[in-house]
Amino acid sequence: MRLYTLEEARAIVEAMLKAASERGLKFAAAVVDAGGDLIHLSRMNGASALNARMSYNKAYTATKWQRDTRVIKQRLFDMSLGDERREITWFCDPLYTPVWGGIVLRSRDGAMLGALGESGGTYQEDE
Repeated sequence: MRLYTLEEARAIVEAMLKAASERGLKFAAAVVDAGGDLIHLSRMNGASALNARMSYNKAYTATKWQRDTRVIKQRLFDMSLGDERREITWFCDPLYTPVWGGIVLRSRDGAMLGALGESGGTYQEDE
């Protein structure tokens, strides 16, 4: 499985931050490889350090669960799966962040290459 290069990760992050800037948002964005290890993270002027941490955590979570964090959140809170809400702490990783904004990046053939995480807006803006 091919990992992203630094140049590719930067291009992905810069494209996301440019789109955020055009909408007047202040974001942080991170790209991780398929193992959840950080390749590149950038934080816009005005975005908080928390946004930077959250962007990494969201990307990390997406790779570890191999799905977008929006889907993870929906599954944790889907009461039709049982009568008890599941807690992310049950999965024993303090970096897991099951909130919108972690997007799995896949090759054309569906192989997971890594993930993009972004933070700084509402959950819909982060997605």
